[in-house]
Amino acid sequence: MSAIVVHDPISAPELIQAEPARAQPPRPAADPTPAPLVDFFKRLSAAEQSALLLDFDGTLAPFRVDPATVRPWAGVRALLDRIRSQGRTRVVLISGRPARQVARQLGLANPIEIWGLHGAERLLPNGNVEKENLRDSQLDALRAARQCVRQAGMDLRLEEKWNAVVVHWRGKSPRLAELARTRTMEVLSPFSETPGMALLTFDGGMELRAGRNKGGAVRLLLRSLPSHAPVAYLGDDTTDEDAFEALGARGLSILVRRTARPTAAQLWLKPPVELRTFFRSWLGALSASSPSPSA
Repeated sequence: MSAIVVHDPISAPELIQAEPARAQPPRPAADPTPAPLVDFFKRLSAAEQSALLLDFDGTLAPFRVDPATVRPWAGVRALLDRIRSQGRTRVVLISGRPARQVARQLGLANPIEIWGLHGAERLLPNGNVEKENLRDSQLDALRAARQCVRQAGMDLRLEEKWNAVVVHWRGKSPRLAELARTRTMEVLSPFSETPGMALLTFDGGMELRAGRNKGGAVRLLLRSLPSHAPVAYLGDDTTDEDAFEALGARGLSILVRRTARPTAAQLWLKPPVELRTFFRSWLGALSASSPSPSA
């Protein structure tokens, strides 16, 4: 197994109590391959089925101000194609973006299952799309919110999804970003009082969303997997925290980010080098031994 440098995530209490000079990312673990990974890959090598659940932006690909220009880190496509070709790992993307958009930009040789819009839509490898049903009150709230954002005249990128209204300020200066966050909160917060609606911040923006989140998508996926199947979820943003919490002790949750932040994830990898090493180790575990029929 290739060595993986994994860092201990910063817990919320530690971050709050730390002095400014001490609020630094934790040092790498003394053991380059921590026990949770050793145990996980041992189970993976013996398993007939496994699942690799992945966020896209910030996890498999670097952020860009223009989302249309986002492409995976070098080498990621080839590694994921190889993992999938082994036939023992269900590779699933769970993204805040529309599923078909992610499929185009990921560009794998063979289509995979993609849950878009935080799980509100599911694109199957055969091209069929399943959508979550929203209530009329939620759809009405989204229509009104879109109109209010347009009328507010903010110099920000507005993204209109069928289940969400998203305002982006990535690329703005810290001062303008804070002004944008405050103004967006004022405009959208009244609509979050509608049952089934949520107002969420993420890295570079804010979203008013109806329906399922990434945690809901993970719970649905877990129901379709054998209880003994090894499962890992990799994500970077605050929207991935719902998925980390939904996975809990059932699998391995990994924060993929260049800098630490408070998280429910069990481990922390820095992309792209440590991310690629993790995927190579996954391949190594699949090739290490034949799966046991009772695994």
